[in-house]
Amino acid sequence: MKNISIAAQIVALATTAMIAGCAAPQNPPRFPDQHAASPAGGTFVNAANLRNMGIGLNKDQVRDLIGPPHFNEWFVGNHVWNYLFDFHRGDEIVSCQYQVQFDRHMQVSATFWRDPACAAWVSGAAAEPVAAPVVQKDATVDEFSLQTDALFAFGKSDLGSLQPEGRKALDGAVARIGKHQAVSAVRVVGHTDRIGADSLNQRLSLARANTVRDYLLAHGVHADVIHAEGVGASQSVTHCPAGEGRAVIACLKPDRRVTIAVTAQH
Repeated sequence: MKNISIAAQIVALATTAMIAGCAAPQNPPRFPDQHAASPAGGTFVNAANLRNMGIGLNKDQVRDLIGPPHFNEWFVGNHVWNYLFDFHRGDEIVSCQYQVQFDRHMQVSATFWRDPACAAWVSGAAAEPVAAPVVQKDATVDEFSLQTDALFAFGKSDLGSLQPEGRKALDGAVARIGKHQAVSAVRVVGHTDRIGADSLNQRLSLARANTVRDYLLAHGVHADVIHAEGVGASQSVTHCPAGEGRAVIACLKPDRRVTIAVTAQH
C-alpha cells in the first residue's frame, strides 16, 4: 500500500507538471524571471542558427538549432520554451530573453524577443557599436623651395622684376599646389642670406614672399588659404665662411629662397 501511495504521488506530480506545461501560449507573451535561467546567466548562441528559426519547426529541430530551453520547460507537451541568450556587443555582454511557442502539433507557431532590439542584433540590421568616425587632420603634404636668384633680378622683389625663369618656376608651383585636394593652407616664406642689414633683409624677404603670394593668387590659389611672411636671414641653411666675397655670395645662394608649404586634409 505504501508503494502504491508513493507511485500515486509521483504520477500526480508528473500530471501537474504536464498540465502546467500544456498551458496555451499567450500573446503578448509572458517571460519568466531571467534569474531563474539554468544555467544561470544564460548561454551564448550561434546567431546563424537563430536566423534559421522559423514557423513549422518541430522540437527536435529547435533543440538542434538553439539547444534545450533554459527554464526547465522540457516536459513532453509543453507549448512554450524560454531561453536566455548572451551576445557580445563591443566590450559588453548583453543578455536577451527569447521565447518559442508551439502549436497543438508541437510545431513552432511563433517566436518572440523580450527586447525587440535583440531581434535586430541577430538579423544583422543593428550594427556593432559604431566606431568613432576617423577625423581627417590637416598635415603638411608638400614643401619645396624656389631660389630667388632665379625668380627676381638682383635686389628686386616686385612682379615686374620677375625673370622668365622665375615665372616658369612659379607656374610650376601653381601646378604643384593644384595637385592636392582639400588644401587648407599655403604658407609662403621669404628668406635672404646674411649679407646686409637685418632690417633690409627682413623687408626684402617679406616683399618677395608677398610677390610670390600675389602670383599664386592670380593663378588660382584661394586667398583664404594663402599666407606670406618674411624671416630675413634667420633660417639659414648654409655653412659658409665669413666675408662678402664672390665665393661667399655663391656659397650663400641656397639661403636666398622662397619656401612654400602646402597643408591639406590627410
